[in-house]
Amino acid sequence: MTKRPRSQNVQTALTDASNSLNKAENAVQQAVSYPDETLVEQAENALDRARNAIDVTLESENQVAVNRLTDHYQEASETLEEVKEELRD
Repeated sequence: MTKRPRSQNVQTALTDASNSLNKAENAVQQAVSYPDETLVEQAENALDRARNAIDVTLESENQVAVNRLTDHYQEASETLEEVKEELRD
């Protein structure tokens, strides 16, 4: 296995986190459009994976990108909480 330079590894982690967050945001949007327990659970799982991917990037030198990912994650998480509240009512 070849070693990649540190900056390339960091960039890969940021890309992975971004891709994971995009998938989570899509899952949240599906739950918004078609609120049901299964889609909410899938969105929660996707958000958990995105959070884990973002956590890997916390030591990145590119804190602007990390902050943007964190902000987008927070927005998606809040949106999902609203859907969960609607389902409880």
